[in-house]
Amino acid sequence: MKNYLKKIKVFFPRLSPKLILGLILFLAAFLRLYGLNWDQGQHLHPDERFLTMVETALSLPQTFNEYLNPQTSPMNPHNRGYQFFVYGTFPLFLTKLAGELTNYSDYDQIHFIGRFLSALFDLSTILIIFKIGQRVFNTKAGILAAFLYSSMVLPLQLSHFFAVDTFLTFFLVLSFYFLVLLTTDFRLLTTATLGISFGFALACKISALFFGPVIVGGLLFILIKKSKQPIKICLGLITVLAFSALAFRLSQPSAFATASFGQWRINPQFVVNLKELRQYDNPETLFPPSIQWLATKPILFPLKNLIFWGVGLPLGITAVFSLLYAIAQLLNFSISVRGRTFKLEAKKFLYFLALFWILGIFFYQGSQFSKNMRYFLPIYPFLALLSADFLLKIIDLLRGKLSKRALFVSVSLFFSLFLIYPLSFMSIYAQPNTRMAASNWIYQNIPAGATLLNEEWDDPLPLNLPQENSSIYTQEYVFMYAPDTPEKWKKINSQLEKVDYIVLSSNRAYGSTMRLADRYPQTIAYYQSLFTGSGKFQKVAEFYSYPCLPHLGALSICFNDDDAEESFTVYDHPKVIIFKKASH
Repeated sequence: MKNYLKKIKVFFPRLSPKLILGLILFLAAFLRLYGLNWDQGQHLHPDERFLTMVETALSLPQTFNEYLNPQTSPMNPHNRGYQFFVYGTFPLFLTKLAGELTNYSDYDQIHFIGRFLSALFDLSTILIIFKIGQRVFNTKAGILAAFLYSSMVLPLQLSHFFAVDTFLTFFLVLSFYFLVLLTTDFRLLTTATLGISFGFALACKISALFFGPVIVGGLLFILIKKSKQPIKICLGLITVLAFSALAFRLSQPSAFATASFGQWRINPQFVVNLKELRQYDNPETLFPPSIQWLATKPILFPLKNLIFWGVGLPLGITAVFSLLYAIAQLLNFSISVRGRTFKLEAKKFLYFLALFWILGIFFYQGSQFSKNMRYFLPIYPFLALLSADFLLKIIDLLRGKLSKRALFVSVSLFFSLFLIYPLSFMSIYAQPNTRMAASNWIYQNIPAGATLLNEEWDDPLPLNLPQENSSIYTQEYVFMYAPDTPEKWKKINSQLEKVDYIVLSSNRAYGSTMRLADRYPQTIAYYQSLFTGSGKFQKVAEFYSYPCLPHLGALSICFNDDDAEESFTVYDHPKVIIFKKASH
């Protein structure tokens, strides 16, 4: 053991911070790029599928003025048959341009460009996290924060999807980095880059507006600390606003009514889309994908998903303690300044600003009706930063109480725990998607001409494969989200008499309805009869893909995520169950 530690001591001093960061980025790139074709070209992510359809409908404009004109632009989704479009257009436009340049522009290719860019932006986020940690804390904290974010599960999962979340998070973290720079060296050029970054964030997702108070708070702090330069700092604030508006206008021109820079009136269609989107975040709407939120508890539900699945249990617990520590630091500071002169260092202020951002978004979004895990992604980088600072302080405390050998072994084992969740999650991408596996089983085991029952608002199976086509089967569809009425069950019972097999492509319907006993008593009884085998249908096949570490002999570590938030499982590793009507 002593000889081993000596070798470690000889080796590690040669690892410069840049080399360690490079190794972290290499690990992060593997986790994000491995298995990028996880659905074998089947377009199984519904939001990604929609964006891909929009992408292929768009075309590059002939002139810059045509690009800006919301009425005629071929890059405006509203002009291409998509009147309801609430995503930011910056990721869409960047992917379109990259697809045209690489000749990966058709429906079966463009989403790969989008997925690659999604992963690339998340990798860039890791680099910015390092830079922030280095400036606010120290180089060790920057490296550790980069490692922690690289190890979080949700960022690596979303990097496999062509969506806007990783783009949004990158620009918000980049905006915070420019704010960090301004606290130490106030330059108007930096305020301009801050404005551009924030404008691009808005063009990824309009919810970036929530980050506005963070920017304003940072600039007000600078104004207080540099009271001798009020005109310059006020000019900087104006610069941020101006360049934010300019960047947003150039990257999402469809949000404005005209192409003229002399008019900044918001496009009425843009406003209508946002209002319509807001209606879906309402328990009275009963929009099928929103049924899942009816039985969820504010704050507790997103907290559980963040700790267990979004971050991963070991790191999730660490993140919670780091937040409690940061809150204690804030309270201690508040008590210490009572009746005294207000003195707050820039680094301490930025630390508290990150804390306010985390708590503000978590408690606001966590108390909303819709609690999608991806909505919380913008706080993950800041959780990594606070957790890194917290862990380094714990290590400093242990350094005086443990021997060097014990400290080294303890820290190494503890940090290795953080890799269990991301590495186990990679098993999902190391095997065929469950819907693909189920489709192959159907073609091999169910004879042509059989009648299959699939559920609406889910991907029906079997999928069309290169050598097989689902048209060889007769398909029936049931709408399980409808209220339990005699009419609903009269129709479903007549369909059940016709079908030979029932296919549950995921837990979308039963995962939502079985939590609502007062609303869906008959639906629950129906699903229970399927799962217990007490009815006319018996389970004949089940396909699942839980996050698992590789088998080590007889030992295997798997995590059953059936109870995770719906979108965490139903896109890239849903559980598929097939039932056959009993012969008797």
